[in-house]
Amino acid sequence: MGVTIRVLLVVAGLASVGYLASAAGVDGLLTTARTLSWRMAVLLVFPYTVVALLHTLAWHCLLPQPRVSLGRLFRVRLAGEAVNVATWSVGGEPVKAYLLRPSMPFVDACAMLIVEKTSLTIAQTLFLALGLVVSMTLFELPEAFRRAMWALLGIQLVAIGGFVLVQTGVVSDRVLRRLGRFGVTTSGSYREGLAALHRSVMASYATQRGAILLCTAIHLLGWVAGSLEVYLVLRWLDVHASFGHAVAIDAFGTGIKFLAFAIPGSLGVLEGGFMTVFAAFGWASGLGLSFTLIRRVRMVAWSALGVLLLALLRSAPSAPVSSTILPRSYRAASSPSAPASGAGAAGAR
Repeated sequence: MGVTIRVLLVVAGLASVGYLASAAGVDGLLTTARTLSWRMAVLLVFPYTVVALLHTLAWHCLLPQPRVSLGRLFRVRLAGEAVNVATWSVGGEPVKAYLLRPSMPFVDACAMLIVEKTSLTIAQTLFLALGLVVSMTLFELPEAFRRAMWALLGIQLVAIGGFVLVQTGVVSDRVLRRLGRFGVTTSGSYREGLAALHRSVMASYATQRGAILLCTAIHLLGWVAGSLEVYLVLRWLDVHASFGHAVAIDAFGTGIKFLAFAIPGSLGVLEGGFMTVFAAFGWASGLGLSFTLIRRVRMVAWSALGVLLLALLRSAPSAPVSSTILPRSYRAASSPSAPASGAGAAGAR
């Protein structure tokens, strides 16, 4: 049933993209491709290489000593993101944890990815707030559009709060207890796995506060660097735009994509969102569609590279997992006999 729904969503998304392309005019899209010409090859490499490196560096900040090399982490990240794109889901996150198993235990790798994903989401919300500040300072936008973006920021803040509650166990424990009242029980091994993951996540928040703040800051820098893609496309299409325009446009477009998390690839929503954003800035909506399709071409190219890296990483020989990979303070906080870790993590939030 779930697969059928996802397939229907993909079909509906593709149909909506086709409709938007027809409404905007196929000739305009082809003109954009001809104007960019060889510059399309540049956009495939830059600035996303910088963006990917920054997001990898942010993830690297959370790794306990001894750390995985930045180069290996970069390859693992690309491989996992490729799985996310291919499966239209977050299935690539367990793959990242699996590929790190030669260097750290699987549960700890999963916990680290949960913390990293939280930092990434918080940074994206800060990026949207930055876009709102920039637009209010530099540009005159329709009031209705501005209010919609403020509402979107509020939705993201609520969503992050819910995500944190789930991580702290407040929601998950209540759900399990209520399911038990209705006779729905979970196996002991499942509960033990959740408990181990929960302890590891809480230990991360308790012992790595500075690293998490640094991780979030670097992720935010990565979001801002991604705006270079918008800036270069506009400049090369002879559109008079500043980097402030690019930051605001990318922040709003990324924020709209956040709402479409349940739609595979945000198909249709991302295209329509950027068309709306470009129109709010006074440009043709077709320009927004052209930019979105250029970004999707880049995503496909990097996903293909990620699939290749996944094959290479899986074929590499695995070393045994060291029991001393985590620092002593981290292992102590992760152990069931460390009741203070939960309180410390709650305070960090």
